[in-house]
Amino acid sequence: MHMRVLQLVLNHYVMSLGMYWMHRALHVNPWLWRNIHSLHHWAKHPLSRTTYQDHWADNFANAIIGHFFAQILVPLDHDFFWVSRIFRICESLEKHSGVSCWFNLAHSLQRWFPFAQMPHHHDWHHEGHKGCNYTFSSIGGLWDCVFGTRKTGRHPQMAETREDREMTAKDTKQTRKGMMMDHPYLCLSPVLAIGIMAAIKYKTIGM
Repeated sequence: MHMRVLQLVLNHYVMSLGMYWMHRALHVNPWLWRNIHSLHHWAKHPLSRTTYQDHWADNFANAIIGHFFAQILVPLDHDFFWVSRIFRICESLEKHSGVSCWFNLAHSLQRWFPFAQMPHHHDWHHEGHKGCNYTFSSIGGLWDCVFGTRKTGRHPQMAETREDREMTAKDTKQTRKGMMMDHPYLCLSPVLAIGIMAAIKYKTIGM
């Protein structure tokens, strides 16, 4: 059982990596923003229903680059695949709920992992220019920290995470890092790389 749980965690981090870069590309590539992702960002103060108020290509890209590629690279068995899907749906609904507290079950489960995020981080993402080019991660918050796009947002003390407290204590300016990857086309290269790895694994080993 512990190996299945570990595989689930690894699957979610791989899924989140693909979705992070696709989401970031949707913001920094002018064509993708104008024609696809801006539809989702009509809501400056999102509610749960905002989760699925988006362009069909937005959800399609998440399904392929996130779930499908992750299932090839770190496959889950039937039962854990459905656990993953239900968790991801709950996470997305909570993330857009505008509520950060103990009954955010999916996010509360993630707080045991480093760099965890809560819904208030995604609230910040919806507020600024182009929906604010911060906090792109879909599950957890590891990739925002790694690639320099994390912001604490505004949060009640009961909902803050360990990283929120550390960033507040250090009075971190939270400026964006890795600006080179904000190039409209270069930002798509990690998405392409994950796709190539998935294709190679599928051809040589299968799922």
